[in-house]
Amino acid sequence: MKLEWMGKHRAAVEAMIRCGNSYAQGVNLRGLMTDKVDISAAELQVMEYILENEERRENMSQVAARLDISQSSFSKLVSELVRLGLLEKYRTSNNRKNVIIQPTDFAREVYRQYAVDALRSWQPIFDELDRMGPEAEAGFIRLMDVFSSSMHAAREALLQKEAEEIELIPLE
Repeated sequence: MKLEWMGKHRAAVEAMIRCGNSYAQGVNLRGLMTDKVDISAAELQVMEYILENEERRENMSQVAARLDISQSSFSKLVSELVRLGLLEKYRTSNNRKNVIIQPTDFAREVYRQYAVDALRSWQPIFDELDRMGPEAEAGFIRLMDVFSSSMHAAREALLQKEAEEIELIPLE
């Protein structure tokens, strides 16, 4: 059966699905970082965001939203990073419920070591982006943003449908 709705974009759709599937298969596997600590790609993304944006002092809800991670998943990732000594939680002086996450010196140390290997892994991707040029790279970023927004909307629609289908059953 030919999937006509994709038209001439079948190869692009396949590449995006393959990318998403590859990521999904490894996002929670531990093994990244250095000989001092291993974390998953999901934990690494949280730590990278915190390291790169620590001066913003965004609360946990804000960071979870920016990363498009549910608050409960984000909280679990942060708890593990705190347990490993990579992040610390703080409260703001004007709002006890406002929890801010900050990296530790240990996080900075192991991340610097990790970055050397990360650059080696990412270099072929950076080389391809350089070959594409700035205009094509900007188009690629727009495409990925549209894809992400589309996946987010589909996920939210499914969650809404699931919530509407829940029935209350009286207790006896």
